[in-house]
Amino acid sequence: MNYKISVIVATYNSGDFLNEFLDSIKSQSLGFEDIEVIFVDDASTDDYTLDLLNNFNESYPNVSVIFLDENSGFPGTGRNRGLDLAGGEYVIFADHDDSYVENAFEVMYNEISKENADFLITNYYKVYERETVKEKTVFDGENVVVNNFKDDLRLFDIGPSIWTKLFKKDFLAENNIRFLEGMLAEDLYVYVYALLKSKKTVYLDDFYSYNYSIRDVDGNKSTIHIRNKKYLESMVHGYFEVDNLLDKLNKEEFFSNIFKRHFVYWLTSLVVSDISDAEKRELVVAINPLLKKQLAISSEFDEKSYLPLIDLILAEDYDKIVEEICKIKKSRARKDKIKSFFGLR
Repeated sequence: MNYKISVIVATYNSGDFLNEFLDSIKSQSLGFEDIEVIFVDDASTDDYTLDLLNNFNESYPNVSVIFLDENSGFPGTGRNRGLDLAGGEYVIFADHDDSYVENAFEVMYNEISKENADFLITNYYKVYERETVKEKTVFDGENVVVNNFKDDLRLFDIGPSIWTKLFKKDFLAENNIRFLEGMLAEDLYVYVYALLKSKKTVYLDDFYSYNYSIRDVDGNKSTIHIRNKKYLESMVHGYFEVDNLLDKLNKEEFFSNIFKRHFVYWLTSLVVSDISDAEKRELVVAINPLLKKQLAISSEFDEKSYLPLIDLILAEDYDKIVEEICKIKKSRARKDKIKSFFGLR
């Protein structure tokens, strides 16, 4: 059967969230029968997850499940495998623990078809334990259609999160756009690659298609709250691959447009992490060539608290960098206590 949209979902021990996710697909106003769902399981060890996936596979003709023999540890492998199998005209890559609003695919499909665009982007909701908020962007509610990314470089300021991006499958295939495997920043890589190659991109800043669940409790943390050495190091590997992509496509001039916000995010993740000073130093050594490259372009970071790091990064004084990072962490902890005392968020 020819599907309008293929939804590809990489899973790993995801049992508690899978029913809610699939329910959001089944209730789509576009029509569940026009949607293909491909789960690619990264060798889950949880019987509940495996039982649910097998049940989905048996219960719905438009749902298929692929079980990987070995755990890859990263979503890129599963997403690529799903992409290879997708039969839809368009493809989207979802996380297993989130959900789509009821008219998400109808709006996205109608808009991308109308514009005959290579890919389309929407906005999303951040879902916390006690509240749901709309993601704010530099577009401030403005929708845009561009034939070339150079027409609106603000597109690089949009988060790379892949679940709000609907791609024409043939566009990905023709340009060999695939996810990085064995590392993170795989979504940034695909987003940047797609922007650089797209002949028409649609962004709907005023349409919120996705419920991004942000959890921060022991034993149940969203990826955004996982900041161990493996996570931070995997991001660095991905950043270097994005840099290599820019070099390959002769687009190095857009290095700062792409990376300026991501380096702030990475430094913030390092600051708030609880890894050892030795691990911090190792990570700083690894990412420093990219940080120096950014500073050669912009001379500063878009975050005032990181100004003391600039001269140390340029001088490659790694021990001092780690000391300063620890100072920044203590300063932030004091400010957070004050905010908590006065009931500020």
